[in-house]
Amino acid sequence: MIYAIAAIVLLVIIAPIFAVLPSRRQKEQMALRKRAMGDGINVELTSIDDPVPKQDKYLSSTGKRLEARLSVVAYRMARPRRRQWQRANANWCLERRAEAQDKELPGTWCWVPAHPPELSPQLSTYLVEQLSRLPEDVVRIDEVGRMVSVYWQELSGDAGLQCISDFLAGSVAVESTAEDDGSDDANDHP
Repeated sequence: MIYAIAAIVLLVIIAPIFAVLPSRRQKEQMALRKRAMGDGINVELTSIDDPVPKQDKYLSSTGKRLEARLSVVAYRMARPRRRQWQRANANWCLERRAEAQDKELPGTWCWVPAHPPELSPQLSTYLVEQLSRLPEDVVRIDEVGRMVSVYWQELSGDAGLQCISDFLAGSVAVESTAEDDGSDDANDHP
């Protein structure tokens, strides 16, 4: 009897310790994020509006509609600043939807709300070429304030991280606006 009580007490003490230890999946995610940060990518846990909001997972057990928010991890890389810092940024967004809505984009990708007219042709071409190479668990890509972000669910592991890292590096290397050609004007030098 004493051994049974001692075993129960020991289990009560040890069980919470094992409950807070990360799972194998969490360890893999931490390794991916650490490797991405080593490559100069900012990693942030966030949530976005689900591009495919009408799903049964957004119903409560009582049948009430829940907010269609999708938990994702944002992998971000900043576009390098040029001397023409006063020029406007080209903010844009692409989302993967349930069905194709834009003929110029591969798969089910679409511009949200529309293709920005100030976006450089080089960046537009690069994006169209690269979208089909991204993992299926990438649900959104955007650029806001010279920060290119890929919203990823981290299901495709190391191969997915490599694709995202290559995509981000290529995206920030291509100029975002048509008038931002990367050359410095003589008046911009100190």
